[in-house]
Amino acid sequence: MSTQTVSEVSSPPSSSSEVPENPLFDDPDADIILRSCDHREFRVLKLYITKASPVLQETIQSALSSPTASTTPSLPSVQLSDSGATISSLLSFILPMPSVLPSTIEHAMLLLSAAQKYQMEFIMSSIRAVITSQDPPFIREETALQVYSLAQTHGLRQEALHAARATLSFSFTFEDLGDKLATPLVDLHGLWKYHHRVQTYLADDLTAFKTTGVPSKITGRPCSYGTLTWLGEYIDSIAKSPELFDITEFHMFLLRHTSASYYGCECASISSKAIRAFWMALTNVVHDCMTRVSINVYEIYDIGNSKRASIG
Repeated sequence: MSTQTVSEVSSPPSSSSEVPENPLFDDPDADIILRSCDHREFRVLKLYITKASPVLQETIQSALSSPTASTTPSLPSVQLSDSGATISSLLSFILPMPSVLPSTIEHAMLLLSAAQKYQMEFIMSSIRAVITSQDPPFIREETALQVYSLAQTHGLRQEALHAARATLSFSFTFEDLGDKLATPLVDLHGLWKYHHRVQTYLADDLTAFKTTGVPSKITGRPCSYGTLTWLGEYIDSIAKSPELFDITEFHMFLLRHTSASYYGCECASISSKAIRAFWMALTNVVHDCMTRVSINVYEIYDIGNSKRASIG
C-alpha cells in the first residue's frame, strides 16, 4: 500500500466526535483513501478530489503509479497532515453534500489554510462566501486581533487584510488594547504600521475633502459661530482616530456643538437629507482611501513573517 505525504504543515489533532459521520466519507465505490494525522480514514471517489485540487491530483497520481499500488488488494491511500475535523469540513465543500463550517475561529482558519495549501481556489471562494454570511460577522471588533494573528500564522493574506481593517474600529494604543495584548507583538507591530499608513492617507484625503465644498453645504444657513468649525474638527479627528468614522460619533460632535451654544445654533436644524448627503460623500472618501492603502496590504504579512524568521 502506497502512502504519500502532501504537506509538512500539520494541524492539531481533533477528537473523532468532531468529525460528522457521512456516507460519502465511506463510499462503497471509493477508489482512494485519505488519511488524517489523527488516524481517520475517508474513503472517497478520487474524481472529486482531483478536480478540486491540482496538488492532491498529483499526489494521488503518484500513489496510484507506485509499484506497491499494483501488488496490494486494498485501496491506495494518501496521508494528509490535516486533522480529521479539517478534512471532514474540507470534503463537505468538495463532495455533493451540505457544506460544514467549523464552529470555532481557529478551526475555520485551519480549513482555509488547508484549502490554500492544496490550491483549491474555487473551494476557498466557497468557504469565504459561507464565512461572510455568518451572523454575527466572522471578523468583527471582538475577533479582529485573533483572526489577524491566525491569518498571519497560516499565510491567509485576504483574512489578514479584512481583520486589519476591522481593528480600525477601536483605538490602537497599548492603554486601550488591554487584554488584547495577548496577540503576538510581531503581529501588533504589523498592525501598528497599517494603522499609521491609514492615518497618513486619511490626513491627506480628508484635508482635500474639506476644500470640496461638501462640508459647507451640510446646512443652507451659516453656523451661529460664522463657520462650521465643529464639522472641520470632526473630519480632522477621523484621521487621528479612524474609529471615530461612525455616524453616532458624528451626531455626538454635533450635539456637543449645539449644546454649547447658549443662544441656540442653526446647526441644530440641519436636515436629515443634508446629513445623509454629507455622510455619503465622507464615506466615499474614507472607503477610497482604504482601497488605496490595501493595495500594499501584503506588506503587513511580510512584516510579521520576516520578523518571525529573524527571531526564529
